[in-house]
Amino acid sequence: MIKTEREKIRLIEANKLLIMARWFYVSALLLTGVISKITGGVNANINFSPYWMIGLTVGVYGYNSWFLFYFRRAENKLFRNVKIVSFLNLILDQFSVTIIIFFAGGLSSISFLYYLYPIAASGFFFSLFDTAVISSLAAFLYGGLILSQYYYVFPYLSRYNTAYESIQAHNPSAVFTNLWAVITSFFIVGAFVGLMAKSMRRKEKEVRVERDRIKSVIANLVDGLIYIDNAGRIDMTNPRAEKLLDFKASDILEKNIENIDFTKYGILGQLFRKDNKSFKEIVPRGRPDIAYRISSFDIRDEEKKLLGRAKIIRDVSREKFVNKMKSEFVTIAGHHLRTPLSAIKGGLDLLRKSEYGKINKEQKNVLNQSYEYTERLIQIVNDLLNISSIEEGRYDYKYEKTDIHDLLREVSERFIVDAEKKNIDYTLNIVNNLNPVELDAYKFKLAIGGIINNAISYTPEKGKVTLTLSFEEDKVMITVEDNGIGIPKQEQSKVFTKFFRSHNALKFLTEGNGLDLFVAKNIIENHKGQIWFESEVESGTTFYIEIPIEQNRDANNIP
Repeated sequence: MIKTEREKIRLIEANKLLIMARWFYVSALLLTGVISKITGGVNANINFSPYWMIGLTVGVYGYNSWFLFYFRRAENKLFRNVKIVSFLNLILDQFSVTIIIFFAGGLSSISFLYYLYPIAASGFFFSLFDTAVISSLAAFLYGGLILSQYYYVFPYLSRYNTAYESIQAHNPSAVFTNLWAVITSFFIVGAFVGLMAKSMRRKEKEVRVERDRIKSVIANLVDGLIYIDNAGRIDMTNPRAEKLLDFKASDILEKNIENIDFTKYGILGQLFRKDNKSFKEIVPRGRPDIAYRISSFDIRDEEKKLLGRAKIIRDVSREKFVNKMKSEFVTIAGHHLRTPLSAIKGGLDLLRKSEYGKINKEQKNVLNQSYEYTERLIQIVNDLLNISSIEEGRYDYKYEKTDIHDLLREVSERFIVDAEKKNIDYTLNIVNNLNPVELDAYKFKLAIGGIINNAISYTPEKGKVTLTLSFEEDKVMITVEDNGIGIPKQEQSKVFTKFFRSHNALKFLTEGNGLDLFVAKNIIENHKGQIWFESEVESGTTFYIEIPIEQNRDANNIP
């Protein structure tokens, strides 16, 4: 049923094109006859009078008007009826051409070329068999006319009124050679156009099947999708996008985004705000419990030419709710754990220092080990609380003018003992500069400390770690370089994500939580800075931290 309806629509559109073209080619035929009359003298087309020309033109215009009227209203008609009328649309042209040839000199006329027009059209209208039928009809009409004149059934009307024409019209060689050449050309053209049209229809079907498959996939996506073409028109959307953003596809499809009043559609307007972000989150006004993550990306062809832009809308409300619940749990659990852990740490410290009586060497080793593990556990709790604060936006910053030389020396002192335990050469290179740097000292030490800690932890014994400070105009550059195990290239994109540890890091050191670099990146970016790295497996890693000397931020802009 769907296929028949599709074929009917295609047939209707093809007929409309034929009808539009007919206005022009019939007018061209009339003009050709007029020019022939004017330039050919008194003997030119003597049998094809102006009255016949005008009458035939009016007749063609008449049935063309009727076909135009019919096909404009043909969508509700039966496919069988549309196909019959389409045949009639082509057949009437062939009869009209036959009449023209009769008056224009029969064998001497070149108007047989106009048979090719309905033959070619039939290839795009119908099947290869139907095209053969139209070609056969053209052969029958043309051959019937020429043979009828040859056998004197119909009179031969001379084109140029010369005796030679009449002789040719009754010359067997001339007649049958002409018929063979013309009729075979009908079938050759019909077969060629028919096969070409068949190939095009097959390709069209393949494209349609692929398009329907893609549409089906898009329609059933769990995410919303809106596609905007290169001209800025909304070309495609799916039901999920309609549901999430509360709009009707019919209201925005085929419309340019510049001409849509987005104030009527609420959250949809946020989707099309001009920005260069590939990813962003939007929240409906008055609904803080709902959040959508928008991913925008360009669609390009094989030659990298921009075709349009797609926007993927994902409902992350539950994800954010779960993350919030996890953060709240971590916060509550962390605060409840930190107090007893601190008490345990204090008690262990007193015991190992023999404050409550003498202990032997073995007992002291056990207490020292317990003390170190308690410290490590407290650090993990602190890291989790920091992560929770960062994710909930509660990680407040207090920027003050700070002597960064002293800050880095203070941070380094904490790790010199760790470096010495592994015989690691720890070097601090500081370029003196009197300018203080505006930063949050506590959090910045936390960021730098995490990076140094990683460098020492993942550098083998007798390795080297270097911390360098330099100034570049209005910026500070800090580098932390090591010759440790390095980070595999295929895993480098995940370095700043929570809990990430590369596979070679897991083998080298089983302990670790993968939070240091996540925290460091967040802190540095909140200082209007940036962090990046270069790394090669078994050669080492260099982290680069760049921050401005002055923050120049309003109180309202503090994250």
